[in-house]
Amino acid sequence: MAVDQIVIVPTGDEVYAGLVLDTNSPALMEIILEKFPQACIKRITPVVDNSDAICQTIKQHENCDLIIVIGGSGGGKKYDSDLAVDETHLALDAMLTAKVVKEIYGFNGHLWSRLVVGRMGKNCLVANVPGPYTEAVAAGRALLTAMVAGQDLPVIAETVSNAVLAQYPSGGNIR
Repeated sequence: MAVDQIVIVPTGDEVYAGLVLDTNSPALMEIILEKFPQACIKRITPVVDNSDAICQTIKQHENCDLIIVIGGSGGGKKYDSDLAVDETHLALDAMLTAKVVKEIYGFNGHLWSRLVVGRMGKNCLVANVPGPYTEAVAAGRALLTAMVAGQDLPVIAETVSNAVLAQYPSGGNIR
């Protein structure tokens, strides 16, 4: 499978404001170049937690082969009404024509994560990976390995979810 154009979209008000350093994008770039050394990788300026802004950014790149959205996979309002709504989920749910969603429930560490793998445009694969570094790296490796193997969306989503779950210190389950 040829993958020539890849876009990385870090999200989060804290990343946008510079309060949290984006270490995930460089790590994912390194992993991408290991699998696809010919690829042209574009890292977008971090996008604020706003579904319209996330949608607009992703849509600008729908002719790419792969878009990786970093962050916005946590539970937010699902667990505490004082927390923010997860804008990345809203954006991906609104724009992907075909998608597979996996929810990971952990017993310790990152307690919940929702991962989406889908398609938009002509054949652009879009996947979100969690914000925590070890989870993002594991998800990125799994995503690219499944792509190279030519897997379909359900297998890619399962592979990525299992890789993220393996990072949870006390285990968990996937739904």
